[in-house]
Amino acid sequence: MPASNQTPQIDINGADGMGNPSRIEPSEPARKGRKSIVNVLPLALVRARESVMLPFRNLLRRYDLTEPQFRVLRTVAELADIELTELSRVTALLMPSLSRIVRELEVRGYMLRQADTHDMRRTLVRLTDRGHRLVDIVLPDCETVYVAIKKTMSAEKLKLLQSLLLEFETKLAYLDVSFSEKHLPSADAIAITPPKQRGRPPKRPD
Repeated sequence: MPASNQTPQIDINGADGMGNPSRIEPSEPARKGRKSIVNVLPLALVRARESVMLPFRNLLRRYDLTEPQFRVLRTVAELADIELTELSRVTALLMPSLSRIVRELEVRGYMLRQADTHDMRRTLVRLTDRGHRLVDIVLPDCETVYVAIKKTMSAEKLKLLQSLLLEFETKLAYLDVSFSEKHLPSADAIAITPPKQRGRPPKRPD
């Protein structure tokens, strides 16, 4: 028989007859209830952050620094001896990333680590003279970027934005969200991929 040119039909179980799950089209009310991707708050915040950070990244590249590295350098320069856990909180960096950054800056001679004399379990970090000199060199260029941003948005709007962001961050720290299971789709409606097993597979009994 000659091969059919018809498009495979999608059955109610979500398969096209060849073992491939079909795309589930949302209902019309669901489409209308969706927010435009342009107006989704998390994405809007991410885009705004990228717009702000782009000129700073271009600047820091001249000094062979990443934005997180300079964030750590500037914070330690202002707060002097600071414990790693507190530094992680202030810089909004997870501890594994922060530990790696501190090691890199230490190797380059910008930072020192030492145990807290009052509590040997705590590790304090501080800048070396070389680290302080680097921050002093970079900061005027950072200020140039800030001035350009202020000219674009006005100092008043930036002050208001910073105030709103601080309030936003503080209030969301206590945000409590619960989800109703009645909105979960049935197992037939979606294909859920099981999580990949990590580590070595268990040994089979002999």
